[in-house]
Amino acid sequence: MGKRNDKKVIRETRNLLALVLGNFLESERQRRYAHKSKPGPKTRKTFCNKFGLVESTVGFIESGRMLKLKPSQLRTYLAALRGVDDVKFLESLKKVHDGLKEIDTFTGKF
Repeated sequence: MGKRNDKKVIRETRNLLALVLGNFLESERQRRYAHKSKPGPKTRKTFCNKFGLVESTVGFIESGRMLKLKPSQLRTYLAALRGVDDVKFLESLKKVHDGLKEIDTFTGKF
């Protein structure tokens, strides 16, 4: 396989991983914050209003565009989603976030 194709595969894999992670977080939010009186999850807007989050930031996270955000923006979302501000978990997530962002720099050197 050519060098250019390898870089493309690596970038597409990174994008897919970010998309899957965002989809996982969205389904977790929908599962944890469902309506009690009617079937189905609460809307993203309701979730954001309840926890004082910016709806566009939550949209970025849940649509797999979280690499454009700062770890501090991810931290508030995850603290609201998990119900606790777990420092150890957030440090691990920051490592994953930084690693995914570093892929472009790494492949650009070849």
